[in-house]
Amino acid sequence: MPIMEPRQQGHAYGGQAYGGNTYGGDYGGKDGASSGEESIPMGIPLNGETPAHVRGDFVKKVYSILSVQLLVTVGVAYFVNGLIEENPAVAGVLQLVSLGVLISTMCIMCCCGDLMRKFPYNYGILTLITLAMSCSVGFITFQYKTESVLLAVATTAVIFFCLTAYACCTTTDWTGMGPYLAAGLMALIAFGFMMQLFCMMSMCPGQLLHKVYAGAGVLIFTMYIVYDTQMIVGGTHKNAYTIDDYAFAALNLYLDIINLFIYLLQLFGQRND
Repeated sequence: MPIMEPRQQGHAYGGQAYGGNTYGGDYGGKDGASSGEESIPMGIPLNGETPAHVRGDFVKKVYSILSVQLLVTVGVAYFVNGLIEENPAVAGVLQLVSLGVLISTMCIMCCCGDLMRKFPYNYGILTLITLAMSCSVGFITFQYKTESVLLAVATTAVIFFCLTAYACCTTTDWTGMGPYLAAGLMALIAFGFMMQLFCMMSMCPGQLLHKVYAGAGVLIFTMYIVYDTQMIVGGTHKNAYTIDDYAFAALNLYLDIINLFIYLLQLFGQRND
């Protein structure tokens, strides 16, 4: 089943006044202005009126966080693979703990979404979710051959870079597709839950249906990558993240990549005997 993503639709912008604030210092509601400049007010969408250097700083911050998340995931997943081989009992406890942490942090985000816009709480939540997801990736990749895992990693990287280039260059606006993508994601989750339920009752669907399910997951999360990328770069797109949503943006794009990798692995990977 896919990991539910803590998404928000973003903000439509249409001539919002900025109150004459000077764009300077840090963003995200922190005090970071220098030389008498005011920091960017919270809640400002990254629209066409936002200076290019402000949007550029936001994009660099998001992708810097994303890079750290992916590096942590590789390291933790490698550690978990070794732990499973050396001490399966401890690995089983770690799996339960990571699942509990993931569910708890998701619930906190649903109930207290503003925490993702406040430093340092947003970085704390990002750290917990990244570590929990990294453990899950470790347990999943342990079930597959090394060649399959490397193929899935390479394919995910190629797809991500190609879709990022497409999202930045295309004139098609994907940011209005949020409700449709959310509906597709909910349908995917419901279908995955039912398949697991039938398997528990010894009525597991055939391998072909599992491949179709994995293919649908790949399709949805490739579209989500385009959607989230355009939400991040802002500009002329209908909807965009706001200045203080850098943690949300990095987390959503991170979950897109991880889910895409998992579904590619399920679609093409060969399991260990």
